[in-house]
Amino acid sequence: MITLGEIALSEYNLLGAVNEEELLGALEAAPVADRKKFLKKIQSQQKPITVIPSNNSRGEFEKRIPMLPRETQAGIASKALQAVNVAIYLSKNISLSKIAKMLRDDDNKVVGVSNISSAKLEKGNIMLLHSIILLAGTATGTQTIFDVNFDIIPEIIRNGEFEFRANGTTIIPAMSCEVFNTTDMKARKGCFTLDNPKMIFDQQAMEMNIEWGTNTPANFFLKAILMGTSVTKY
Repeated sequence: MITLGEIALSEYNLLGAVNEEELLGALEAAPVADRKKFLKKIQSQQKPITVIPSNNSRGEFEKRIPMLPRETQAGIASKALQAVNVAIYLSKNISLSKIAKMLRDDDNKVVGVSNISSAKLEKGNIMLLHSIILLAGTATGTQTIFDVNFDIIPEIIRNGEFEFRANGTTIIPAMSCEVFNTTDMKARKGCFTLDNPKMIFDQQAMEMNIEWGTNTPANFFLKAILMGTSVTKY
């Protein structure tokens, strides 16, 4: 069970991770010093907010700590685990094609191509998906995927649609790829931020499928980057 001292000293807001009975039990079992620290933390959270609360990946992750498995919550409380920024990337050659399956169960980690295997997070690695970046590029001459300059997706892809699946369900239903068009916007190139970030659990197959209407040119590549916050060991 998460102790009062862990709640008071954690850099995260762990109050949502315990129910009323657990909190009362923690209060009864805690030494006076921990009760005082807990009271100070509660009082500081009740002070008037003078800035807009963070809605970045870390802030959204903290809101969803109660959704994590109990052992993961306990690991965060005891500081055996921590939340870190994560960017999962994968690139695919989609020459002369009208469809791209960006995440496949036969994917392997290759530096410069992908840092995920089998389209699954490794055991114990839970991620809050906060945004997706989709970029495109063409190899010329003797260039390979390692030489491609990825940029904002062209019209042929923007006029298509994509969906994202994880945890055995549809996370993002069929949606226009136009959301990745950041031309003339003050935004990270090709970045689509989810209004409602989703937790993706370990060992669960992910899919990012994209379709469009006309065959792409030869030597054409797509790169997807899944950005968010992940749980890992200290």
